[in-house]
Amino acid sequence: MTNQDYLQPALIELSTLQIALDKKGGPSEDGQLFEQILELQDAILNSLGLPLTPPNEKLLHCKTIPSTTEVNRQIDLLIKTATAYLLTTAKTELQTLRDAQEHNLDPFFVLPELKISTHAYTIFIYEKILLKRKDNLENILHELKFVNHPAILDALGRLGFGTLENAATITDILKAVGVKYIEPFIIHNSNLLTDDDY
Repeated sequence: MTNQDYLQPALIELSTLQIALDKKGGPSEDGQLFEQILELQDAILNSLGLPLTPPNEKLLHCKTIPSTTEVNRQIDLLIKTATAYLLTTAKTELQTLRDAQEHNLDPFFVLPELKISTHAYTIFIYEKILLKRKDNLENILHELKFVNHPAILDALGRLGFGTLENAATITDILKAVGVKYIEPFIIHNSNLLTDDDY
């Protein structure tokens, strides 16, 4: 199957899902449908070698079901964007983090570039550890990659939002497996201390 054979039906399916979500009132009204849209967007962009960043997501957004001509134009634009992206000089992951730190870049652009999920915990690391220079880049990158698994992120998310009955046990387990910034994350979400306290 060629990229074109995959992209045409995928883009039509994506537009159908986006329209359905808009009709329901947005992500807060149907989180499961929103997750499905994010997964499909990620798969489409991944097939072209593009990260799931806001500008790339914008290329995928439709307000109506596109015609065949519109889908073909969208595919052409995606291919041009991917070609330009893939021809740029590649940076190391540490250089990407260093640039983000020096220029105070948006986590929604940087984390997808590193193939790290944008999640409450990874955004916490980015904003409160990386940008505030609370640890070295190697440790931060290691932590971002270490926790970048659905089960760990799910547990951290539920812990951060206080939806776990056995929070202390889960916290101990996550610490034991090596999650490094869990205590500052919990403190941050409790709103008890300032940034300087961790």
